[in-house]
Amino acid sequence: MHRLRCGVIFLDGFLGHLAERALERAEDDRITTIEYVGCLEGPSAGRKWARLGWTRSLGLPDECLFEADGITICMSPQTQKGLRDKWVDFRDGQIVVG
Repeated sequence: MHRLRCGVIFLDGFLGHLAERALERAEDDRITTIEYVGCLEGPSAGRKWARLGWTRSLGLPDECLFEADGITICMSPQTQKGLRDKWVDFRDGQIVVG
C-alpha cells in the first residue's frame, strides 16, 4: 500500500499492475496516467471509473507527477480531487476504486 501526497491510496494489486505497465514502456519517454471519470448523462449516468493511459513526460507540471514504488504516474488535478481519500486496486483484470 502506498498513500500519495494528494491523498490517493494505491493498494498492492494496483502497484503490481503499474509495474507491469511501466515495463511495457521502459525504453520510450512515456509515463502512465490515471484518469477518474464520471458520466453525467445517458445510460451510464452516475457511473464512475478509473482508466490508465500514457503521456509524454516532457513539460508535465510537478503537482501532477507522483512516484509510487519507483514508478512515476501522472494525475490531473481533477483526478486527484476525485480520488482523494479513496483506494485504487487492480482485481480480476480491472481497476477498482473504493
